[in-house]
Amino acid sequence: MTTLNKYALLVFTALILLFSSCSVERKNPLSKAYHNTTAHYNGYFLGREKMNAVEKAVQDKMVYDYSQVLPLYPVLDSVTAKAAAADLEDVVKKASFPIQWHKNSKWIDECYLLIGKARFYQLDFNDAAKTFKFVNTSSPDKDTQHEALVWLMRTFLKLEEMDNAQSVSEYLRKERLNKANARELYLARAQYHRILGDTTAVIQNLALSIPNFEEKDAESRARFTLAQLYEATKQDKEAYQHYSAILKRNPPYDLGFFSRLNLGQVTELTNNQDMERIAGYYQRLLKDEKNKEYRDKIYYEMAQFEFRQKQYDQGLAYLKQSLKTPGALPNQRAYSYCLAGEVYFENLNKYDLAEAYYDSAVQVYPQQAQDFEVVQERRTILGEFVQNYTTIQTQDSLQRLAKLSEAERMALVQQLVQREDSVQQAFTAQQLQQQNTPQRRSSTLANRNGDAFATAANSTGVFYFDNPTAMASARSEFQRRWGNRPSQDFWRTRIRGEATQQTPIAQAEQTEPTDTVQVSPEARMQAQVQAYLQNIPLSTADLQRSEKQVEEALFNLGNIYSQKLKDPAKATKTFEELLRRFPNTEHAAETSYSLYLLYARNDEAQKQAYYTKIKQQYPSSIYARLVDDPAYMSKNALENLDAHILYDSAYTYYEAQDYQKATALLNKVASLYPLNDIPDKIAYLEAMLVARTQKPEMLRQQLLRFQNQYPNSTLLPKVNTLLASYTSLEERNQLRDQAPPKPAPMQQPTAALTPEEKVNQQLAASATSTPKPQPAAEKTTPNQPLPATAEVTPAQQPAETISEELPEAPSSETVAAEEPATIEDELAYQATPDSAYYFVMIYPTDAPAFKEVQPKYTKYNNTYFRAQNLQVESVAFAEGKTMLVMRAFTDLKVAQSFRIKQMTAQAPVGRIRGVEFTTFVISSANYQKFMQKKDVETYLAFFKNNY
Repeated sequence: MTTLNKYALLVFTALILLFSSCSVERKNPLSKAYHNTTAHYNGYFLGREKMNAVEKAVQDKMVYDYSQVLPLYPVLDSVTAKAAAADLEDVVKKASFPIQWHKNSKWIDECYLLIGKARFYQLDFNDAAKTFKFVNTSSPDKDTQHEALVWLMRTFLKLEEMDNAQSVSEYLRKERLNKANARELYLARAQYHRILGDTTAVIQNLALSIPNFEEKDAESRARFTLAQLYEATKQDKEAYQHYSAILKRNPPYDLGFFSRLNLGQVTELTNNQDMERIAGYYQRLLKDEKNKEYRDKIYYEMAQFEFRQKQYDQGLAYLKQSLKTPGALPNQRAYSYCLAGEVYFENLNKYDLAEAYYDSAVQVYPQQAQDFEVVQERRTILGEFVQNYTTIQTQDSLQRLAKLSEAERMALVQQLVQREDSVQQAFTAQQLQQQNTPQRRSSTLANRNGDAFATAANSTGVFYFDNPTAMASARSEFQRRWGNRPSQDFWRTRIRGEATQQTPIAQAEQTEPTDTVQVSPEARMQAQVQAYLQNIPLSTADLQRSEKQVEEALFNLGNIYSQKLKDPAKATKTFEELLRRFPNTEHAAETSYSLYLLYARNDEAQKQAYYTKIKQQYPSSIYARLVDDPAYMSKNALENLDAHILYDSAYTYYEAQDYQKATALLNKVASLYPLNDIPDKIAYLEAMLVARTQKPEMLRQQLLRFQNQYPNSTLLPKVNTLLASYTSLEERNQLRDQAPPKPAPMQQPTAALTPEEKVNQQLAASATSTPKPQPAAEKTTPNQPLPATAEVTPAQQPAETISEELPEAPSSETVAAEEPATIEDELAYQATPDSAYYFVMIYPTDAPAFKEVQPKYTKYNNTYFRAQNLQVESVAFAEGKTMLVMRAFTDLKVAQSFRIKQMTAQAPVGRIRGVEFTTFVISSANYQKFMQKKDVETYLAFFKNNY
């Protein structure tokens, strides 16, 4: 055989062996080696390199806000997913190649893991979770299983499935992980606890992750986050150690700069030399040209350092420098505004300036920041404060002018107008000068509170509308001259003839100069003088209106000090001033009770004095009950539910023309629950019963009483219409002389009633047959509805009567029917469809975790469930238990979804651990039964079996 033939035979044999090894069914060593090599380097390797490039690109595109605690993971959103869409699809394609063509390769599980990560970055979390679960159950390699579970935990966090994430974490706690998986698990646990708001657990897990890092920049970022958390929790020594460790590892410039900057805040200060050393350290940072774009941040940190030493003037001066210095950090201006507002609010108690700074902060504050809502809420509170404070000062000034003689008043007003004109001329001259030097835009408005940000000439270079001090001063001046005007067109002219509700300190409409009409300075001066004079309360009616504005503003201001600003000293002073100036104010009882609560903290003698005053002067008010029983409001809320049920039953009897039973039920509501929250509805229904059972003059008296007792009721227009009909019939002499005849009650088949109506029937029947004893202390009250007469006098054939023109009586949330059924059968829960469903939560009353849970849910619902328009009500349920009710969902599925979402971190109770509480969804019909039985376990069993 020739040499050529030998080589041909050898090649042919090799090809036969190669093609035979390509079969996925073969298990021989050559076949395994071929498939492993091809799957690794033709599919998995290329896909992994592409995935590494995607993750690096996502990380490089991150713009960190170093004034906030850094995130543990890069932000993933639709923009990120769209930018990496092509590369991620390429990853899936490359990872799918081995799965399709090399099924017996050992790299199949790793390829599936790559596909799961790609789906994760594509924001397809459900598909990603399925893929990670498959890898965990199918892979024979423990490290691959662990990596899949860590990514599954991250996916659960994205899906807000916190319980599932916690289960994965607990499972991995029992496993032995390699270094890379341990690092990722600790980071995932830190993220889990960060979502739950458990800062201590975040610090613990981050600290455990640090030794497992291999890439130094990633380690530096984790250390920086850890140091920030230590600094936020006042653990300055630990924060100093980690900031120093970052600087030793040659970090990226940004991390290094901010680590150096934050070192000054956590350095221990023992004497003046230390403070001088830190001050010099900041000065050196300022002089370094490499830090030019960060100088606004440096000034901000210098201000914080001064505030630590309680040097507020110097700190505010540094903040002024921060605001006027341009920089590369997009949110720094917002933080500087906010810090200035915080200092004015918490340390200097200059609330008007604090409001101006918070208002400026909200305009530029990052809405995704965790404390954005806190800043926004404080701005709103301070806005209310400034409005009421300005009203008091304005009206007091006008009243002082009114007490002067006419000559003195005219001289003072002219002097004031001349001074304002001089200020305006100076301001106009400065504006002209600034047009020639636009780089020095500034404001010359002085600050009446002595703001450290303002100077006589205001040479700071801050743009006028970026200067909260100038804005605060201008706003106060505007309100002093023009009042609190709405933002609308032609606001100057709209005030004319509209000063009956409020008398603002307004300047008369100034005639604007045009091309054809020129206004002389004397005429303009005279117009301004007349503007001041027309707002001075010279008549008795004007003075009364001015006094009323001061009275309401003092009351509002006291409540703001007490409830929102948490300043009991100023709240006490304001409430005392209100009672001194207006001893007969309509808020006297409530103000006395507020002072009773304020003095209860530290002045037993004054507390007892106001206790005696409330019991003697306002014995029938709710405050007289509250001083004896602080839990009266929660008890009264439960009584309101019973009052609603009785009213519903009375309304049903009214519709069924059984007026005697309806009257008896209304009498029962008035006697048992005199402080119910629907007295106007009860009084209106009583009037309807009088119209149909008694003489016309009785109806007229009832309607007039309603007008006097409930002037702000939504039912007042109906009462006015009915009274007009009465007057019209009376003028035509068409009123009947006797009561109308008693109609036969309307019968309604029991089978056609809803379960809720049947329960209310039973309640109504029991109320009329076995009345409860009447508490002696609650038989009368100033707000008690007028009882209707139970006696019905039949009449002969009536002529035209007013009852024919009666409007419908108001219905409550539920409407009961007439004939009662057996309560044993009708109180059984039913799973029939309903038009309304409630979310109910029962929790321990004294549990600190549930403090202020009702306002938290109101805010939560307005944020996430605004379309549902949910009403939140808190009532005492049983001894030591409180029930929170949210009503009403029109769709059972939506209500069920709402309940499930209460386990997520965003929900007010989603982060509560170690406290047992119960939640469930209930239909409106079953809710009435539940409130009668109060059998939680029974309903939960029904709920589990039917929903």
